Parts: sequence; structure tokens; C-alpha cells
Amino acid sequence: MKRLMHWLARMVATALTVVLIAVLLPYASRWASSILPDLSGAALNTSILLSHQMQQSARLETSMVEDEGVLNASTSAMFLGTVQSVTIRYVYRASMGIDLRKVGIKVENDGITLLLPEVEILSDSLDPVQTIKDDFWYPLTEERRQKLLEDELVKCRERCLTEYAASDEAWQSAVSALSDTVSAWVSPGGVTIRYEHMNGLQ
Repeated sequence: MKRLMHWLARMVATALTVVLIAVLLPYASRWASSILPDLSGAALNTSILLSHQMQQSARLETSMVEDEGVLNASTSAMFLGTVQSVTIRYVYRASMGIDLRKVGIKVENDGITLLLPEVEILSDSLDPVQTIKDDFWYPLTEERRQKLLEDELVKCRERCLTEYAASDEAWQSAVSALSDTVSAWVSPGGVTIRYEHMNGLQ
């Protein structure tokens, strides 16, 4: 008889435990959610908003480059030697930045990683400030002057991309500018946002 009563008591206790778990589980889940927010869901929502904003904005200026230079050109003729000599002093200006449409977004459990593309020239100009010429035998035409300036602009672009766009300074400026922009777009709300280069640099 004692064994039967002991067995019945255990069965009742087990049944009560199962009922209590079933009843209290939803409340426990809500309580846990309030203490431990769903970071993956917040990160996903933030990433969607960022993707929309970046597609809309397209390009982000991150820095300005200004450089002074001198263009020298000459033309020679048989027997006469140099018949035209041109020196043009100029200022080259370039707006550097990133194409936000190329930014990759990687959502992880603990936040978002933005993968930045290469810094590029968004717009630039070459402005002549002084022209010195010796062209008595072969007068400098406006067409040739423009061609000289266009060729020099191409050289300035190549130099800017080689010397500046790939530098640490350009990378830091890009991260800083994008970070400020992202802060204006969204409130992270506990979501960590990291910045990496598409080639793996941080």
C-alpha cells in the first residue's frame, strides 16, 4: 500500500511539474526576451535600412585633394629646333569618395559589417593659373592648349589614384565619413557596426 501511495505521489508531482512548465514557459520567454534583446533581428532591420539609404545616396565624398603642378611642352622642327615652348602652371582638385552602391553588408549575430570598396575619384578639375609660351615660329592654338590640359588631367588622375586613393589616409577618411553618415541615418540600438575593406583590411 505504501508503495502504491508513493508511486501515485510521484505521478501527481510529475504531472504538476509538466503543467507548471507549460503554463509558465511563455512568460519566461517574454522575460528572457526583455533582458536579452534579439540582436540578430535588430541587426537585420538595421541592415535593410542602411541598404536602402546607400542605394538612394549613391556616392559619398570622403576627402578633397588639391595639388599644384607645372605642365611643360615643346615642339621642334627640322633645322629650326624648338619652335614652340609652353609652360602652364595649374591647380588640380579632386573630390575623393566611395560609391555607396558598391558597399557590401554582412549581417552577423553580434552586429553588422560594412565592406567598403576602393576609394575613387568622384569628380575633379584642372585649372590653369598661368601660361608662359615662346611660340613665335609656331603659334600656340587654343585647340593644342586644351589638348595639353586634357592629357595632363589624365596624368593627374592616375597619380591621385596611385598615391592617395590607396593610402591609409584615404581609408581612414572613408571610414570616418561613412561612420558619421551611418550615425545620421540610423540609431544602432545595441547593434555593433564594423567597417572593413572588401579586400579584408580593417
